[in-house]
Amino acid sequence: MATGDFPYGPQPEADKNFAPTIHQPSYGRGYQPSRPLIESARNGWQSQTRTQYHHSSSSDDTKTPQWTEMVQSMATAPRFRRYALIYLLLFIFGLIGWRFLISPRMQERNSLLNSLDPNTKTDAVGRFGANAMPQFNDLIQIQKLSPDLVPGDLAGADADSKQKQRLVIVGDVHGCKKELDKLLEKVNFNQKGGDHLIFVGDIINKGPDSAGVLDLARELSASSVRGNHEDRILLHRREMARTNTLADTDDAESSSYSPRELSERALARSFSDEQVQWLESCPVILDVGQIPNMGHVVVVHAGLVPEIELDRQDPISVMTMRTIDLHTHVPSPKKKGMNWAKMFDQHQSVLYSGFESTAENPRAKTMTVVYGHDAHSSLSIRTFTKGLDSGCVKGGKLTALVIEDGGKQSIVQVSCPGYVKD
Repeated sequence: MATGDFPYGPQPEADKNFAPTIHQPSYGRGYQPSRPLIESARNGWQSQTRTQYHHSSSSDDTKTPQWTEMVQSMATAPRFRRYALIYLLLFIFGLIGWRFLISPRMQERNSLLNSLDPNTKTDAVGRFGANAMPQFNDLIQIQKLSPDLVPGDLAGADADSKQKQRLVIVGDVHGCKKELDKLLEKVNFNQKGGDHLIFVGDIINKGPDSAGVLDLARELSASSVRGNHEDRILLHRREMARTNTLADTDDAESSSYSPRELSERALARSFSDEQVQWLESCPVILDVGQIPNMGHVVVVHAGLVPEIELDRQDPISVMTMRTIDLHTHVPSPKKKGMNWAKMFDQHQSVLYSGFESTAENPRAKTMTVVYGHDAHSSLSIRTFTKGLDSGCVKGGKLTALVIEDGGKQSIVQVSCPGYVKD
């Protein structure tokens, strides 16, 4: 190479004294590189990885489809496993909810609707209400409450400066006089201020002060329906009067009476003639009348059979029923079976739906029943039925349903210590 010639072009004059030393690779004369040298460089991990990759790829292509690899990679992902567990739990809870909650309620509703279908009446032999009800001359079937005591429309009352009215309807008292006093104090009962007291029956027996409850009811000019306990005590009293044993005190010497009968006969003897007359004046059904947003309100002790007029209701069943047969509509005092209040509430709901498009005030075409007796179900407030027996004498609570002008309703309760175990 001539002096001053630079292999990569002319060298600038300023850099001639600092020319870099070029080291030529010692290849043979016949060597001609086919690709850049960088591609020939290899690390140990590179060659090992590529080899493994090619081997695995060729193996997987022959044995496992690509979609299977995707599924396996998803299944092994931690997030996928969490989501799968959550969805599985949701499915299990949904299945349990359907099996034990939703499905039974749907079946019950379908059974109720079928039992209330007018087309099924012809299929029912001995359906309740098809024959004349037994007549009892020693009790009052229906009594109507004075309209002056019934709460009215709120707007009308304000416009006319009418005295406000309240109905205080109390559940089964069973002789718990102290608890009744506490309850009336809690609701601020004021007879002179427009309040009226109504009992759903069973105001006597079992508890410590039945006579005291009777005296308070008479003092407050309260209304009450006849319950099964009032009916039993009055029957004992009538039987003792017929056999001239009312003044006797030797019932315990007779082996023909059970302990409960002995207790009830003793209670019947303890009442005065005035107290007995007040009990005898209590009707089986108290017809309260129309109340805004509640429709036609009635008070009974145990219940009513739907679709049957009040004057055709069996008085014994009205005082004792708990359940009802879906096919025949025959009521029963037994606890096992379809609760009569559920059927009655469904019946009124169907009526309301039918009147919604035809009546100006469809609620006025329906009936609301306030009742007691069923301590097993305790407080049970539905749209068209209000169960107020919350087991006071057994250590539960004494309950009052307060109804004000305009149909406003509220529940007030006091606790009870419990006087009987069963």
